[in-house]
Amino acid sequence: MKKFILAFFLTILTGTACYPQSFDLAGEDGLLINGAGVVQSGPSDTLQLITWLHLTNKAADTIRVMMKKEEIVMLPGASSSICWAGYCYGPEMTVSTFPLDMPPGDTVSGCFGHFGPNGCRGVSIIRWTFFNESDPNDSLSITVQYSTFPSATKNISDPDNYLSVAGPVPAHDQIVIRYSLPAGKSGRIELRNPSGKVVSVSGSVILAGTFTFSTPGLPSGIYYCSLKFDGNQVITRKIPVWN
Repeated sequence: MKKFILAFFLTILTGTACYPQSFDLAGEDGLLINGAGVVQSGPSDTLQLITWLHLTNKAADTIRVMMKKEEIVMLPGASSSICWAGYCYGPEMTVSTFPLDMPPGDTVSGCFGHFGPNGCRGVSIIRWTFFNESDPNDSLSITVQYSTFPSATKNISDPDNYLSVAGPVPAHDQIVIRYSLPAGKSGRIELRNPSGKVVSVSGSVILAGTFTFSTPGLPSGIYYCSLKFDGNQVITRKIPVWN
């Protein structure tokens, strides 16, 4: 199944048609080409994985822009929704009802694509497309692979295995993490941003202690701190960051 999903993902990326676009699209790491593939990951017990994008009208005229989605591969029980032009739609809606008027040179930013794992673990693939209402071929899309992992692989009440937030909450300058590992085990602590991207990683940690992440350069939002050892995600905690 994993090989099929990867092959299909590569196929849909290379199969995007060439057509002059009136738009530019950017993510948190910069400009995205039409048909670009993006991977987002997070724990399966998170409420939503949110795709934050910046869309620009590079045409000479105002464009009425619509948004649509295509659920290419979906985990059973998972869901997705469009948030566009001030409206958030139910999972059953595949195209926005209302367009957004974008003047020349205008850029809109927001969390336009929402994926809800609903406790499901694995990979889902969704294509998000922005298009000109009067000319649907004038469009730009990205394909997002949402990868969700277990929030725990063993009982979090095990006294030899825990992760807790010592504070402050919400984090501003730093966040202090308390951890404990079973005797003879080493691991690491990862901090992921709201999109699931790893933004900071501890060195090797053993036994029990504390680790401090610096947060001044991080945008505000809900972050995920995970304790890992033996290649497994053991515990994940949500941490609000406010800067």
